[in-house]
Amino acid sequence: MTDPLSRKVRRALHPLYRSLETRVHPLRYLFIEITRRCNLACRHCGSDCTTETPFQELTTDEWLRFFEFVGGNFDTRRLMLVLTGGEPLCRPDFEKILGGLRDNRLYWGMVTNGYALDERRLRLLNEARLWSVTVSIDGLEQNHDWLRGRQGSFERALSAVRLLASSKIPMMDVVTCVNPRNLAELPEVARTLVGAGVKKWRLFSIFPTGRAATDPELSLSDGQFRELMDFIAGMRNGAAPGGLAVEYCCEAFLPPHVDREVRDDPYFCRAGICIGSVLCDGSISACPNISRSLVQGNVRTHDFKKVWETGFASFRDRSWMRTGECADCTHWSRCQGNSMHLWDAERGRTARCFHSLFPSS
Repeated sequence: MTDPLSRKVRRALHPLYRSLETRVHPLRYLFIEITRRCNLACRHCGSDCTTETPFQELTTDEWLRFFEFVGGNFDTRRLMLVLTGGEPLCRPDFEKILGGLRDNRLYWGMVTNGYALDERRLRLLNEARLWSVTVSIDGLEQNHDWLRGRQGSFERALSAVRLLASSKIPMMDVVTCVNPRNLAELPEVARTLVGAGVKKWRLFSIFPTGRAATDPELSLSDGQFRELMDFIAGMRNGAAPGGLAVEYCCEAFLPPHVDREVRDDPYFCRAGICIGSVLCDGSISACPNISRSLVQGNVRTHDFKKVWETGFASFRDRSWMRTGECADCTHWSRCQGNSMHLWDAERGRTARCFHSLFPSS
């Protein structure tokens, strides 16, 4: 968590920073959806992952050639690749994938549910120079296992967290998907994470895509969302145990007076601006959970660097999103239609507006 003065300066300069980033659009984060396979059956999965995949996924050789392309065409000192899924550890030939990352000296991280992480796999990750890792802990045991759809997943995830916290990996954090069932136990989750050695905790609320779109048990009510914001603000104002750094994920636009209480940096959806992704079938997009209607090409048939440099117009000029409740909104210049992963392509509007939950703003 940055100091108050630094946050104040960064917020004052944020409009200029956002304008420059959008104009220059340097690729800083590249999500690699290495597979849609998964060893869990999460109720909220935005990608609707299963043990098998309906996609013709890139072969191991195709991924290795892509890693070589990235290494030869981008400044890898300033680009972070993030393996995601599905569950990255479910990828066949995962050790060869790690070899490709290592051989091309790529700066990389991983998002995992932790179920399959053990000392042997951690050793392989370290040998491939893993820089950062995020593990999901979604409540205490009963509610985590309920959300993740597999008994024992909490103990596996917590064991992975302890293992990672005691390792030499430079950056490790935990992310929690907040829903009505685990909201009240967040203080105890915080204490559990501190006891496991966690230093940084990010929280987010479920957005209506994939399986979550048809499961009303998962969405926070307006009052519960405000309760979550109050909890995070309280944690950041001295209530966090053990010096735990707590933050709301970069999920959606919030009114400035709320935003500065729950985040270090002001809201800025960087999808397609400095964040890109390659999906499991080679599709070129921004964040992996964004509607496939916004795919910009495919690495099997397109030059990824050229697509990044000349494509993504719909991400960098979002005036087309000014529809529905956004059309006359006074927050448009800062919000610009909300996060791209909240765009409802079927209805042609944002799936949810968060600033409207705080009428006084």
